[in-house]
Amino acid sequence: MLHVVNSENRVLYEREIEEFYRLRKAVFVDELGWNIPVRDGGQEVDQYDDDRAVYGFSFDVDRQLTMACRYRPADDRSLLMDIFAHAIAPGTPDPTTDGVWEITRGICLESGGARHNQRRRACQMITPLELTRAAGGTKCVAFAEVRLLPLFIQMGWRVKLLGDPVDFGEGTGIAFEIDASDFAIAKIRRDFDLPEQGHIVLMPDPHDTRSIHERADAIALSSALSASLMPQDNDAREVAQSIMRTVSNPKLNKRAFDYVRRNQYEPATAGVVA
Repeated sequence: MLHVVNSENRVLYEREIEEFYRLRKAVFVDELGWNIPVRDGGQEVDQYDDDRAVYGFSFDVDRQLTMACRYRPADDRSLLMDIFAHAIAPGTPDPTTDGVWEITRGICLESGGARHNQRRRACQMITPLELTRAAGGTKCVAFAEVRLLPLFIQMGWRVKLLGDPVDFGEGTGIAFEIDASDFAIAKIRRDFDLPEQGHIVLMPDPHDTRSIHERADAIALSSALSASLMPQDNDAREVAQSIMRTVSNPKLNKRAFDYVRRNQYEPATAGVVA
C-alpha cells in the first residue's frame, strides 16, 4: 500500500519526508556519484521539493521507507526542461504542457520476485499516472538512466522517447513521456491485479491520534486486496550498492535503448485516417 503525501497532509509525514531526503543523498550522491547539492544534515533537497511536490511512500515491516518517489505538475517548471532540455530532440514541442506531471527521484530498495513484491512495485508505478489522470492530464514526463527504461516498460509504463540518450556527467540518460490515459492505468491494474486505486491519502484529523502506519493497518483490515499489498516479514530490503554504477556501460545502454525503441508506444493522433 502506497501513501500519497501532498501539501494538505504533509504535517503527518514530516519524519518520513526527512527520511526520503536522507535516502536520496545516500543513493544518488553517495552511491551513484551525482554532483548535486546536499543540505546540512545529509539531505538531498532541491527547488522542486516545494508546495506542489507530491510524494509516494511505501514502507517495510519496520516502518522504514522501502520505495519512494516525487511527482509534480510540470506546467510551471520541471527538472526536464530546466536542466535536461538538451535531451529533447530538435523540433519536438514542449512536452510539459498543462496537465503534464513530472516523475523524479524514484527509489526502490524492495527486492524479491514474488507476486506480492511485484504488485507493491506496480503501485509505485501506477500512482503518478492515477494522480495525473485525476487532475485531468493524460501523460507524465521524466528523465532517467537509459538502462532503467526496459524495467519501467516491463512494469507497465507505456513509454514514448523524446530524444536520444545523452551523457549527463554521472551516466547516460534519456527524456521520455509516459502514457497516463485511462487505458494505460487500466492495463497496469489488470496486469498486476491491483485494486481500483493503488494508493491511500491520509488526512489530518485532530480526533485521530493513531500513527500513519496504524491508520494504514486499519484500512488494510477492511479489504483482503488492500491487506495483500501491505509489507510482509519476508520482504527483502536492499541497501544502495555501488554495483549500480558499474552496470551502466555503453554496450548495456545501447541494448536498453534498442529495446525501448522497439517497445515504445505510439500515441494516437486525432484526425489521422489510415
